[in-house]
Amino acid sequence: MKKIVYILLGLALAALVAIVALVSLIDPNQFKPQLVEQVKKNTGRELVMEGDIGWRFWPSLGLSLEKVALRNPAGFAEPDLIRVEKGEASVALLPLLSHRLEIGEVTLSGAHLFIQTKSDGSSNLTDLVKDEGKEVGASEAAPASPADESQPWQVTLKGVSLEQASALVQDDRSGVSSRLERLDLNLGQLTLGEWVPVTLAAKGARGELAFDIKGQAEIKLARDEKESELKDLSLSGSLSDPKQRLDDFSLKADRLALGEWSSLTLSLNGAQGEVAKPTLAGTLDGTLKAKVDESLQLVEVSDAVLAAKLSGEGLPRSPLSLKLAGFARAELDKQTVTLTNLVMGADDALLSGNGVVTLGAVPRVEFDLKGDKLDLDAWLGKQDGAKTAASSAAPATVSAGEQGAAAKSAPSAQSLSTAEPDLSALKLVDLAGRLQLGSLKVKGLDLSAVDLQLALGGGELNLKQFSAGVAGGQVSASGVLDARQQPASYRVHKQIQGVEIRPLLQTLGQNDRLEGKGDLDIQVQGRGLSEQALRSQMQGTMSLKLSDGALHGINLAQMIREARATLTGKGAEQVNEARKTDFSDLSARFQIANGIARSDDIRLAAPALRVQGQGQTALVPETLDFLFLTSVVESSKGQGGKTVDELNDITIPVHIGGHWQAPSYKLDVKALLNNNKVLEEKAKKEAERGLKKLLGDKANDEGIKGAADQLLKGLFK
Repeated sequence: MKKIVYILLGLALAALVAIVALVSLIDPNQFKPQLVEQVKKNTGRELVMEGDIGWRFWPSLGLSLEKVALRNPAGFAEPDLIRVEKGEASVALLPLLSHRLEIGEVTLSGAHLFIQTKSDGSSNLTDLVKDEGKEVGASEAAPASPADESQPWQVTLKGVSLEQASALVQDDRSGVSSRLERLDLNLGQLTLGEWVPVTLAAKGARGELAFDIKGQAEIKLARDEKESELKDLSLSGSLSDPKQRLDDFSLKADRLALGEWSSLTLSLNGAQGEVAKPTLAGTLDGTLKAKVDESLQLVEVSDAVLAAKLSGEGLPRSPLSLKLAGFARAELDKQTVTLTNLVMGADDALLSGNGVVTLGAVPRVEFDLKGDKLDLDAWLGKQDGAKTAASSAAPATVSAGEQGAAAKSAPSAQSLSTAEPDLSALKLVDLAGRLQLGSLKVKGLDLSAVDLQLALGGGELNLKQFSAGVAGGQVSASGVLDARQQPASYRVHKQIQGVEIRPLLQTLGQNDRLEGKGDLDIQVQGRGLSEQALRSQMQGTMSLKLSDGALHGINLAQMIREARATLTGKGAEQVNEARKTDFSDLSARFQIANGIARSDDIRLAAPALRVQGQGQTALVPETLDFLFLTSVVESSKGQGGKTVDELNDITIPVHIGGHWQAPSYKLDVKALLNNNKVLEEKAKKEAERGLKKLLGDKANDEGIKGAADQLLKGLFK
């Protein structure tokens, strides 16, 4: 035991003597001129070493230096390319005897790097290292010296540690500067094929984008850099600029290697707008698998599951939950991203399908999506229900005051906006796709079996097909919106078949005055999408065919009784009946032009009645001006009863005026008298009989008869 102790003490004493001898005999500062000369020879730059090179004894034997800098050429914004406040490195002694330079961890404190590119493209890195080919050629041409034949040195470095390092990269051409305010880096021994731990903390900015990042990983270097790998990566930090910020983020990966699948986990938390009152804030969490091929041309993503929560005033609803899952394949050489097995969700809305995105000056998106149900009203806000269908059940006649109030409430040409919508976004992307939904709710309408196919290219939107079930029937539409010129032009063809018209009108126009089941065909076109342009410049046609329905708000049988009372001079009986006229068929065809929808062919078949109508409605002030001529047919068992039999040969005119929301109905007495020959003959006979009774034989006088004829003619005009 004592021998072992003596041996250890002897070795320690020998090491101590060697260290004392090394320190006493070798002054490291004597190498400063050689170092400066070698740096000048190899880089052409001046190496400045203001501090001394000293020995370090703890925690291991090594060297330390202070205030070292490599100068920039003249004419750059900072004098030094790189400078170090303090540097330390340890060296193993015994390996020196075997021509092995084993350097321990190199620690640099206060290192600063400055790189500048001037407006002319020159940089302080230009010509920093001399042409290696020429140097090698010169060395090969030189005769070998005895030193060349000596045993070569093997140099190993166990690690590098940077403390409070900084950097500034300045590009005068773009005016953008990148600043690294602080960098702490610990890098283990870099040995090819071996895993080396790395930790870093960096804080700085590029332009207005500030960053604060921390991370750790293990790296394995290979001779071919594409074969190098990372594992156990953990990266976190924050990013911010004046308009938006990423308050914190984290990224974790089990392994990153070209040609291999990697499992990644990410988390983000950020906002837009002012810190105290952001306009949009949210979080994103997710997992996915990714692979990049060795050629760096193919990126694949598998089993992606992402979930986000957003809040802000600009959202259709707040808070909003979003979900995304699926697979992706990005072919970078073709600038194409293929998405498969996509599942996209927003709260309770869910879509699934596939898509392709082709990048370029104008990106192109192709999609084929399906969904169970989508409630757009819940997203966009429900329509104003203040005007309900019940409110439209106005009396058959409206007072002048009420008509005036309706006129004031109706839109006027002055109140309609002339501002055209901004459709520039239609030129930023090309689209081609199909969307199918089991059900869709929009503007109070419940649609089923929705099938939408559209294409967008160069600012022209083509609605190839739209079909859906609605109100017991089917609706289909196609059209084109051309935004390549301003104002935009449009062309639309819509067909509605077998629908119950009343619930449709109640939902879309808050009006329930028309009831029945039938078809509607609309073909319109025009230029301009402002409120004013849509109403005043629309051109086209509209056809309507209904069966087994009713007109609400008007009772033609009651109007007939009023006509009968007018003809007989008796008051009409007051019958408490619903203001409603049933019909078996109703058809109409309208021509739309210059803000007017006009029809000369309105036909209605009701029990005991036949109605023909004509007139127009102005789309801007929403006024009505229609005249309906009602005739009594043979059967009097329907509406009106037997009292209408007396008017079989009489045409009864009814005028509909007022406004859309408050129409007025009245019997046109002048037209009633003017348009009926039977009534005119009866009136003439009654007038002649009355004259004879009043004047006796004088009634046969030609002058009196002429005056009576003129009076009757004036009555019927």
